[in-house]
Amino acid sequence: MNFEPSEDLSFVIGSFLGDGSFVEDSDYHHHVKLAVRDRDFAEAFNLAVGHILGRKTNKIIVTHDLGKVYYESKYSSRSLGLFLSSSLGELRPFADAYPAEFLRGIFSADGCAGLYVDHGYLRLQIVLGNSDPELLGLVKSLLQSHFQLHSNTYLRKRRGATWKNGSKTVVLRKDAYALQIQRVHDVRAFVEKIGFVIARKQHVAEQAILLNRTIGSSRAAVEWRKHCSQKKGGRWHNFGPSE
Repeated sequence: MNFEPSEDLSFVIGSFLGDGSFVEDSDYHHHVKLAVRDRDFAEAFNLAVGHILGRKTNKIIVTHDLGKVYYESKYSSRSLGLFLSSSLGELRPFADAYPAEFLRGIFSADGCAGLYVDHGYLRLQIVLGNSDPELLGLVKSLLQSHFQLHSNTYLRKRRGATWKNGSKTVVLRKDAYALQIQRVHDVRAFVEKIGFVIARKQHVAEQAILLNRTIGSSRAAVEWRKHCSQKKGGRWHNFGPSE
């Protein structure tokens, strides 16, 4: 099956590179799958894959793991799975054809609208985390070439780092990198032109921008504190990647 560039395909590529998988079941059937915590993200991916394959939209599967609810989109398609597993060089023309949709997919999967108070001012940054520096390089290039958005990338955690997830200890298997969009006009342009398909992430970013525009960043910090209770160590909770 040959795949032509489209908005749906670019969104699916970005989403898949962030949170997707290509799996084989016990009957040797191949499936393209996305299992995430946000139903709106799963539904957007599910609808887009149905359009690409020209099939009736599958039902979202609800699963549970360690007390958490996941929403799963799964389609049987070896050809799509092999295509999505292609090299970044092979996928890049599809991302370039519809860059906003590609970026919306990967930022919804692995990105967050990070809010914090710095010297009494409310700040918003867009952050994308991933273990593949080549993929982050592609994202950086697309942001610059298509939207003139500046970003920077840094090593966030080294392989072998550990942290607690409930009663379990998680060990990082690969170096973890992060791409940041921090300049005020770049953040605003990202939210307006690209954004997140996940409503909770988009809402947080839009509300922070609105507060800063209407009452100024110092008063916005006061208002944010007044209406939010998710403060952690002087920085506001990052509304982060779908898990």
